[in-house]
Amino acid sequence: MNNFDGQIFFALIVALVLAWATSLLVARRYTTKVLEFMQIGTAPIDQASESYSTRRVKVGDVLQETESVDLTQQNYYARWRLRIGVVLIATVLAVIIAYVQQDAYVEDTFSWRRLCMLTLVNAWPLVPSIGLLERWSRWKILLVSVSYLLLTSVMVMLKSTDNQNLGSVLLWLFGEQIPLLVFVFFLTGSKSRAIGPYLLVVFFLLTASSLLGLSALEQVIKGGPDSWLMDLLLATPFNAYVVFILFSMVPWLPAFYPVRYMARRLAEAYRHKVFSEPLYLLSGLWSIALIFQAMTLSHSAGLSAYGILAAWLVIPLSVVLMKPMLHPPYQPPTLLLLRVFRADDGIETLFDSVVERWRYTGNTLMIAGKDLALRNLDPDELFAFLSGHLQDRFISDDARLQQAVQKLDLQADPDGRYRINEFFCFDSTWKLVLATLVDKADSVLMDLRAYTPKREGCTHELTVLATKPHLQKLVILFNKDTDKQAAEQLL
Repeated sequence: MNNFDGQIFFALIVALVLAWATSLLVARRYTTKVLEFMQIGTAPIDQASESYSTRRVKVGDVLQETESVDLTQQNYYARWRLRIGVVLIATVLAVIIAYVQQDAYVEDTFSWRRLCMLTLVNAWPLVPSIGLLERWSRWKILLVSVSYLLLTSVMVMLKSTDNQNLGSVLLWLFGEQIPLLVFVFFLTGSKSRAIGPYLLVVFFLLTASSLLGLSALEQVIKGGPDSWLMDLLLATPFNAYVVFILFSMVPWLPAFYPVRYMARRLAEAYRHKVFSEPLYLLSGLWSIALIFQAMTLSHSAGLSAYGILAAWLVIPLSVVLMKPMLHPPYQPPTLLLLRVFRADDGIETLFDSVVERWRYTGNTLMIAGKDLALRNLDPDELFAFLSGHLQDRFISDDARLQQAVQKLDLQADPDGRYRINEFFCFDSTWKLVLATLVDKADSVLMDLRAYTPKREGCTHELTVLATKPHLQKLVILFNKDTDKQAAEQLL
């Protein structure tokens, strides 16, 4: 591996470690701050909040337009259209990589069979792409990815005209794919997925600036004993280790402002629907895959091998071409998610299996809480938190609430899915927000597992829901720990 390849590989690994460790710290701090802000203020009495619960919002237009739509069928087709789109993107990129590999490594005539086998091998990032889209756990993504690579290894060995054993084929395939597997494993955990992939770009750029500083140090040292650096070492108490650290970390200072600017532009691009979370993760996976392919190919093709990175443009071009196919043709209904706030895996499972699936059909409204803080953390909220402006997103009065309602994001993303509109509330404003969200909703999903009358928040929510005849459907989830009798009396 030449020096340039080594520097890129080092920057990626350092960025991975820093992004993973920092994402865990940020996740813990973020959830703590959300809970801390939620508890600010005194909860209003129920009588005061009833004046808000009587306000009505016209939903007839939405109901009339969606009554004739089979939402279950539309949801099913939308989900499969996006899956097919991901498969097509992976196939095109894999064909490009396979063609370049055959041209670089194979001296004999072009072979369609070889191209197909190499395409199958290089298409494996499709597995984590689908896994991230479906919110598989990191262990499931790892297991299915390894299974895919093992299957393709057997197929390569069986279709090869040369005498190859399974061990050598496995060593070849896993040797090229393990680095990306490591990235996928560490950045797809429940706590790191919403943070790590965005911080990875930040730390990669900062690490690259450190490498530039060390390259400058190398050039100074090559100047010989008469260089200004040697004079500095003799004139100051600095030793070689201090100088090394200075040249590594000082470049972060001039790089900080361009990196911060890039982070802000990234958050703005997300806010303006230039991309969605699945598309960002898909682009990131293939970016890393193409970088590792370029590093491998550069051993035989030199720096020209990095031209393969241009293949990444297939992703945005494909998204633009597929947008008419992915965009829903009807007015989306709105779902309100209510739940018993608790710290367990049950609510996260409900979110992944139901709410994420609903996003192919319509919009979702919910009140933010610590339990789902990381499930719906987008880059806009992440960088607002990192810049110390998270509290600015909390609703403090009716005027702020009306501003938030006017800014509701009700249009589909480029991938055809709808976003989740999350409302951050103080303890003194959540009832006000609840009344408005109920008026905005067409249907309600309420998780009442572990509900008892002592859960005064859920008791108030049930009371408000019982006075709203415009709701098309109210679905209540309960378990053996739910006080069903108390809930039914309220309704």
